[in-house]
This record gives sequence, structure tokens and C-alpha cells, in this order.
Amino acid sequence: MKHLFYTTSQSAWNGLTTAIKKAEHSIYFEMYIFLDDTYEGKEILEILCEKARNGVRVRMILDAFGSYDLSKEALVRLRSAGAEILFFKKLFRRLHRKIVIIDEQVAFLGGVNIHGLARSWSDLLLRVEGPIVRSIIWSFRTIYKACGGVDLHILGYKGKPLFANTRIWLLEHVPFIRKPKLRDSYMETIIKAEHDVVIVTPYFLPHRWFIKLIRSIVSRGVRVTVIVPRSTDSAFLDRANRRYMTLLYEHGVTFLLTNTMNHAKLLWVDGIRALVGSQNIDALSFDFNAEASLVFEDQKMLASLGKIIDQWKKQSVQFSPQLHITTADKIFSFFVRFLQPFL
Repeated sequence: MKHLFYTTSQSAWNGLTTAIKKAEHSIYFEMYIFLDDTYEGKEILEILCEKARNGVRVRMILDAFGSYDLSKEALVRLRSAGAEILFFKKLFRRLHRKIVIIDEQVAFLGGVNIHGLARSWSDLLLRVEGPIVRSIIWSFRTIYKACGGVDLHILGYKGKPLFANTRIWLLEHVPFIRKPKLRDSYMETIIKAEHDVVIVTPYFLPHRWFIKLIRSIVSRGVRVTVIVPRSTDSAFLDRANRRYMTLLYEHGVTFLLTNTMNHAKLLWVDGIRALVGSQNIDALSFDFNAEASLVFEDQKMLASLGKIIDQWKKQSVQFSPQLHITTADKIFSFFVRFLQPFL
């Protein structure tokens, strides 16, 4: 499987810019946060307008909440150039996915948004080519149809998606359209662990079933490591993270804190299966939001991702309640347990 991992927002933006410049026929663009408040965001906006004016089919789906601050000028320019812009608007739901597809041949999927706050973040975006792109187009079609898209080419797309009997497949999680899949996939993958589980997430606010699952595999000798940022983009969520880190630390889970914001989302089990996508370990991702992930058992992809995980481990420090928990955290944790189902 031809693939490439981008490990920072900046490198991912550069990769997306290069790919969009090469588009000849179509650009399908689905993102939670897309703003024109950075040089790169403005550049991508300009290229999208140029491509649309030159006859490339530019179809964009943005989350109405996440991309609320996209300027009206940008929307006018895109639509005037011929791009179709749709906004996902559902009460208590978010389109949290990040997908870009170029010429129905190359696809990008992961956790990377495009906005100024994310400029210096570590993150994970996966570029793939090959049959898996058909599955990603099919998934884009699902959201496009739900948002009222009118492009008959997309609505009538006939490429058959791949299923979970290959070395890479798409995990499509759309709770408001069909049965949620994230919980089943995480449970199925984690319960089979024999040696080593690594989770990377910026927000660690797990459900009770997730906590119980992790405790069960630790009790039979599986090493579980969770990599989270020392500080995220929310002081409130920092305290919430520390509450659940303390809870599972007491049961033998190792938590590593990155000094810079790491917005990546991945699950790694025994070096034989991994999951990379847009989902956080929280109720929003598992119960409410639309998410998309790639699950893979391809050895070359696993080797590439393993090197990234090792690098992030080296750049982290180990969490301990004695060093990182304050009295305010302890008081705050009392309230977090009641709020978790909505975070």
C-alpha cells in the first residue's frame, strides 16, 4: 500500500497544498475546521478557487460549528469560482472527520484541521493511494448526500468499498445515519492484545466500558501506554485528562506527556494492527460525532507508524499523580465524572 504519514500540522498542510495543486479533475474536501486565518489556509483557499474556475469539480463539506469563523469573503470567492460548499448542521452533532480526495486517486485522512491555533501542533495525517480510496470516496458520498449535495457523479459513485478482509480498511462512524462502529472496533482490537497497546489522543475522557476494558488487559500482563499532551488547547480538558489519567495510573497504565500539543489520534496493538483517524477518546467521538479512521495490518505502514510512536515516546515525560496533580485537580475531578457522558 502506497502511503505517507505527516506528523505535524505544518507538514500536513504542505502535503495537502502540493496535492491540491496537482488536481486535474476533482477535489473532495471534508473537514471539521477550515479557516482562512493562516498563510497556508489562504493559499489552499486560493488554489481551490483557481481549480474551480478552471473546471475542476471542487466539492467541500465543512462542519458549521468548527468552521464557523471561515470568512464570508472566502465563501463568496469559492462559490463564485464554481465550488460547491456544504455545511453540516445537526443539533448536538459534529462532522469531526478530516478527508481530502484528489482526482479519486489519492486520499488524505487523519486528525489535521486547518486553522491558526494548530500551526505548531504535532498531529497525524495519512496519505494513501490504491483500492482503499474507493472506500473513502464512498464514505464522502454518504456525508455529501446527507448534507444535500447535488453532484450526480458523486451521488451515483459505483466504486465498491473494501471490507475488513484486507490489510487496510475504512472504519466509518456516522451515528446519526447508521449503527456506531467505534466502540465495537476498539473493543474487538484491544481485547485481542497480548503484549503492547499504545493510544495517542489529545483528549482522554473514556467511558466506563473503556476503563473496564483497559483494566482487564492490564490485569493479564498487557503493557498499555497512553500518550497525551501536557497541555491541550483547553485548561478545562487538561484537568479532565488528569482525572482519568490518575484513575488508570493506579491500575498500571503508563501515561506519557508530550511537551507540545499532540493532536494525533491512534491505536496500536502488538505491532500487528493500528487505527489512525479523527476520533478522540471521549463521548463526543464515540456517541455523537461523525468520525473516520483507517484500520490497517500492512507491515510497511505499521513499521512507519512504529517509528513515529517511538519518536513521540522519546520526546515525552512520564506522568505521575505526585508530580502532576494539584489540589484543584482533585476538587475538579469530583465534577468531571458526572460530565464525562457529554464531553
